[in-house]
Amino acid sequence: MSSLPTNVQELNVEQITALMAGPNASNNSAEKTNELLPLLRVNHQEEDEDGNELKKGLFFLAGSSIDKVYAKEVNFRALGDFMQYLHYDQDQQAVINRTIIHRMGDEPIDETGSLRCGRPVGKEFHALPDTEKKKYTGITCFRYLYGMVSYTGHTATGEDSEVIETPCLFRTKGASFLNFSEEVIKPCAAQDIAFLNVSSVLFNERKRNGGVTYFTSHFKPDFKKKIELSPSDVEVMKHILTLIKGVNDEVRRKYDDKLRSHASNDQASKLFDDVVAGD
Repeated sequence: MSSLPTNVQELNVEQITALMAGPNASNNSAEKTNELLPLLRVNHQEEDEDGNELKKGLFFLAGSSIDKVYAKEVNFRALGDFMQYLHYDQDQQAVINRTIIHRMGDEPIDETGSLRCGRPVGKEFHALPDTEKKKYTGITCFRYLYGMVSYTGHTATGEDSEVIETPCLFRTKGASFLNFSEEVIKPCAAQDIAFLNVSSVLFNERKRNGGVTYFTSHFKPDFKKKIELSPSDVEVMKHILTLIKGVNDEVRRKYDDKLRSHASNDQASKLFDDVVAGD
């Protein structure tokens, strides 16, 4: 997102909806704190840290002070649709660069003074030969779906448990990146319904590519029941926008620092060249 208002709390519902959903809210829609949202994740482990057997492909909520509850399907209602590039270094086991959290059409500046963590724009990147793509290993574009999740599942030891509607962040990438657009946004637009007003059953499809097994996430929206935004939804959306603003302010500060540093170095280099040329 290129910019956010200084005081998110002063925004009205229409302004918040436009910032969270952008032009995809409906056919006729208007145009960092330390408290992070829980992550809705897909399990890829065969067992947990206590040795309990787990099934791959199940959803669970991850976060501080959250007991993990696993389920094949969850109910998910998106309140915001964003993107972010992250550069993960395998040797350092850490994220070493990131862009602002943005929407399609925004300029995705990053902490090193470049765009998209140095990766070419989507179509150009996918057109590259595999040998060229390897240069950008570790740089991934994630889709950030902020929303509300609820489901009934079980703990790692088999006890039944229910997750009451909870704010969360669900991140998709790769083969799952476009599924929200194809399965939720486009059908919503065809019916002139904001995706914020539609809940979906979220499930995973198991796939194989050679010897590699992976999962793609899919959405089954329920258009029979339109959900109006509640006051608590609006408060959650304000909180999400505040979180995004905090991240983006930090990224933007580092971006500006890098540009100033590059400009200073260029000026010093030019001055040196001028001195040498005058000798």
